[in-house]
Amino acid sequence: MNRLLPRYRLRNTILAAALALVGAIFVLLYVTSYRNDVQSGANLVPVFVAARDIPAGTDGGSIVGGGYVQKATVLRRNVVSGAISSLDQLSGLAAADAIVSGEQITIRQFHSAAQQGVLAGIAGNLRAMTVSGQPNQVLAGIAKDGDHVDVLANMKYTLRPPTGSALAGGGDQNQTAARVILRNLVLLRAADSTASGGIGSSDGSSVTLALSDSQAQKLLFAQQNGTWWLVLRPVARPADSPDSVETMQSILGDGLGQRQLNDLTNGYGRGSIGSGG
Repeated sequence: MNRLLPRYRLRNTILAAALALVGAIFVLLYVTSYRNDVQSGANLVPVFVAARDIPAGTDGGSIVGGGYVQKATVLRRNVVSGAISSLDQLSGLAAADAIVSGEQITIRQFHSAAQQGVLAGIAGNLRAMTVSGQPNQVLAGIAKDGDHVDVLANMKYTLRPPTGSALAGGGDQNQTAARVILRNLVLLRAADSTASGGIGSSDGSSVTLALSDSQAQKLLFAQQNGTWWLVLRPVARPADSPDSVETMQSILGDGLGQRQLNDLTNGYGRGSIGSGG
């Protein structure tokens, strides 16, 4: 009898340990299963969020290409209604209001870029500026919205020779020069030839240009102090000649031989050519 007691206790101990092990295994399996169920039910999904504050009016192209968005992962239940699943969904749209950094990007935060009018074409230091001129001056009926133009200006100025120079005795000299003052500006709104009576009409036409704030200053100066002209740029492989300026001397003297130049200036040379009247 005394011998059976230790065996009985050993058997009970082993049985209890086995049951405890089985219980631990069941608990582990339950916890693992529960965790998988929770994660499966939550279903972490990718979303797009604002990487930095997005100003109202920013177009979809600038948002995608300007580093305004980044991917993040959230629980499915935390996905905001209307959240975009592809950046392609922002094409042709613009932010209706400011979007705060970290905020999920939703289609409801945008409206059609066309609703913004000219604002859809400017951002950052760009400005929209409307200028008026004769139909042929603003390319009425020739240029269309989205075309690129240069601004050619003709300016009168006074040349004051330094005191003591050979030319000082002649006093101030009135001169005229022409040059391209601005390049590659975008026409946000082209002149409508029908609104002003067509090309050749004497009625004024207006265009709206996208240009930087500093370029706007230069264009205003040309408007108020000289004459200007829009020049249409090509679509295919546009290129620019080196900067230059045209004066009376260059117009009349370029390409002439010395004899011809002497005939033109009575032997005084190119430097003697000045603007008339």
